[in-house]
Amino acid sequence: MKNRIRPPVKIDEKGRVIRHPGVRAHSWRLNIPASVTGLKKERKFFASESEAKTYAEGLLAARADAGQDIVKRLRARGMSVTEALEYALKHSPTKGSCTIENACLAYVASRKDDNRKPSYLDNLTSQFRQIEEEFGAEAMVDTVKKKQIETFLKGLTGKDGDAPATPKSRINYIITLSALFNFAVEEGWRGENPAAKIRRPKRDEVLAAILVPKEVKQLLEEARKSSFADIFPAILIQMFAGTRRSEIPHIHWDWIRDQYLRLEKTKIRKKRAVDLSDALLEWLAPFRERSGPIFAPEGVTFDAMDTRGIENAYTYRLSQVAEAAKVTLPKNVLRHTAITYRDALTGDLAGTASWAGNSVKVIEEHYRGAARKADALQFYAIKP
Repeated sequence: MKNRIRPPVKIDEKGRVIRHPGVRAHSWRLNIPASVTGLKKERKFFASESEAKTYAEGLLAARADAGQDIVKRLRARGMSVTEALEYALKHSPTKGSCTIENACLAYVASRKDDNRKPSYLDNLTSQFRQIEEEFGAEAMVDTVKKKQIETFLKGLTGKDGDAPATPKSRINYIITLSALFNFAVEEGWRGENPAAKIRRPKRDEVLAAILVPKEVKQLLEEARKSSFADIFPAILIQMFAGTRRSEIPHIHWDWIRDQYLRLEKTKIRKKRAVDLSDALLEWLAPFRERSGPIFAPEGVTFDAMDTRGIENAYTYRLSQVAEAAKVTLPKNVLRHTAITYRDALTGDLAGTASWAGNSVKVIEEHYRGAARKADALQFYAIKP
C-alpha cells in the first residue's frame, strides 16, 4: 500500500507476532514502508496500540505537509515534482562516491596518462595537498559544497603565510578545483560541479616590465665576456626572439634556418616559426657553425619530460650576468622585452601574437603601449 502504513500488530516477549485475538500484547509493532520513509522500510515498537496509531497518523500528516510545502516551493521556481526528480537524478552520483584523496590521486594519474609535464603534475599535487587538508582526505568528494569552496578560497594566503593570496593564485585554485570536480562528475562520483559557478576574482591588468635600450646594452656587454660564453647565445635568443625560459633547454642550433628559429618544443606544445631580426642574426653569426643545444650546462642531465634542472641553471647563470652588469631583471623580462619592442616597431597585434606564441588579447593587455616605436628602433639598433 503506497504511502500508507498498515495497522500495528501485537508482539510477544520473544518478538513474535501474536495472531490470537485473546492474547495480551507485550508491545505493538509498526511497519513503516520505504514509500513513507523515502529511504528504506523501518520497524518501530510501542507500549500500546494507541501510541503506535498516533505515531503513524502523525508521520503521514507530516509527510503530507512536507509534500505540500515542497510542491509550493517548486512552483515558486517554475518546476514540477517530475522536473525536480529528473534534476535530482541527473545531479546525483551514478557509481557511488569516492574519497577526496582517491579522487585527487585518480585525477593526477589521468593527467600523467595525458603526457602532462612533471612540473605541472608537481604543482597539481601540491595544490591537492592543501585541498585535502581543507576538506579532509577521507571525506567523500560528493559532500563538498560551493560555500565550502568559497570559504577555502577566501582563506588562502601568499607564500609568507600572512598576506592574502593574490587574485591570480585564487584563480589558479578555482581552475584546479573545477577540473577536479568535472573529473568526479565524469567518473560518476558526484552529479554536479560545485566550483563551476564560483566567480573568478578580477585581476588588475599591468604592462609587462621591460629593459630599456641602455640596460640591454649593459647586459649584453657583460654577457659577451668569456666568463659567460656558455649562456650568451641563449640570452641573445631570449632577448631578441622572445622565447620562453621553458623553451631554452630544447633549442638546438640546427633549429635556426636562414632567418627563422623553428621551435619544435614549446609551452603549449605547438610548433612555431619565429622570424629573426637583422640585429639578432648579426649577433648569432659567429656561432652559426655550432651544433647541439644552445645551452648545455655541465653536470645537468637533460630530460625531455622534466627540464627544470636546465631551466634553473639558466636562471642562475642569468642572475650572475645581471649582477655583474648591475642590471635588475624582473621575472621573464627578456621575453617581455622582445615582445614589447616587436609590437612597438610593427604595430601588428596578430603578427606579434603568432610570433610570441600568445593570444592577441594577451599582447594587447600586457605589451601594447609599454614602449614607443622610437624605443624599439634604439633596441634593434643594438648590434655587435
